[in-house]
Parts: sequence; structure tokens; C-alpha cells
Amino acid sequence: MTTRAGHDAKLVIAILLVTMAMGMLDAISLLHLKIFAGYMTATIILMAVNIATSQAIVLSGLEAIGFYFLGAMVGGRLVRRQRSIRATVGDILLGVGAMVGIAAWIWSTNIPGDIYVTLALLSCAMGLQTSATRHAKLPDMVLPAATMVLHGLAHNSSAAGGSSSGTLRRVAAIFSLFAGAAIGTLVSSRSVSLGIALAGGTIVVAGGLLLLRKHPLAFHLDRMSIP
Repeated sequence: MTTRAGHDAKLVIAILLVTMAMGMLDAISLLHLKIFAGYMTATIILMAVNIATSQAIVLSGLEAIGFYFLGAMVGGRLVRRQRSIRATVGDILLGVGAMVGIAAWIWSTNIPGDIYVTLALLSCAMGLQTSATRHAKLPDMVLPAATMVLHGLAHNSSAAGGSSSGTLRRVAAIFSLFAGAAIGTLVSSRSVSLGIALAGGTIVVAGGLLLLRKHPLAFHLDRMSIP
């Protein structure tokens, strides 16, 4: 394999797909669960606002944080295995996609407490997913959130005296997050379970891409690098 001057193309594309899926799930969880399942900064802020305004969504926030913490602990164990970065991230993403798929099924069953079970599964899955994206070690793409990506875009721009390296990757990440949130909003307005399932399927595709080996696409991506 040739030495890459940039970043592993498979990892970049996989993380962009995960970013799109996170946009979907964050939009769906905010609209229909009234709390973020994966974006813990916003979850903590929403909890504080709810306490200050005497609203009753604090328990959902605590549940989201607790299960996200659990998923992150399991993810920390998994990324410390002696395996390649691609294989480790790919395996975790397949598991995350499966958990999100189960959450979609739970929502569709309308069982008692389905909202809380769905939130628990999604939050735990997002803790796992964050372990995977951290392990990929792509600058500004550790979390599928726009703040650091926008900062990196400006901080490394030629106007700021930087080299403008990574501009395409960062713009693609912002677009993926935006597109995912729009898709999640539109699809979940018709079917919440379908929106969650679509996000899970996107994460599975990302994991499968990293584990893909004997395919022309795999050989092509292995020869590519993304700055």
C-alpha cells in the first residue's frame, strides 16, 4: 500500500456517514424524545433550562447521560483491543447500527415505556459510537458536532495564516450533519421508527465500508488519501 500524505479515505468517508446519522438521530431525539441522545453538551444545557423553568424533562436527561456513560465505558474497552483502527472502528459501528435498529423496533411496538427504552438504547449506542470516532483520530471529527469543525475551518484558513488543509473534509462534515438533521426531521415527521432505522442503516454502511476488503471499491479507497 502506498504511503498516504493525508488521511485514510475509508475512515474519512465512514465518519462522514456517522456524522450524517448523528444529525438524523439528534434531530429525531430532540423532536420526539425532547432530549438529545448523543449530544451531551446540549443535554446538560437542556436539563439546566428545564430545572430553571420548572419543567419535567430532567429524568430523561439523567437517563441519557447515564446510558451514554455506560456506552462510552464499553467503547473504551473495545478500542483497546489489539486490532487495526479500521477493524476496531468498523466492528463498533456495526454494533452501534444494530443497537439503533433495535431502538427503532422498540419504538414501533408501542410498548409501555417505549420512549425510555428507546432513549436508553440510543444513548448507549452513541457512547459507543463516540469511542469509535475518537479512535479514528481524525482532526476536528472526534465528535459529529459542528463547533470544532467550524473552528478548524476558520483557524486553519489562509485568511488566518493557515494552510487551509482539511477544508474539503471539514465542509463535507458540516454538510453531512446538516443533511442528516434535515433528513431525520422529514422522515420522522412521517414515521419516527423509520427515521431511527434509517440512521442505524447508515451507521451499518459506515462500519461495513471499513471492513470491506475484496471489492474494487475497497482497492480504490485504499489507494486514496483525503487531506
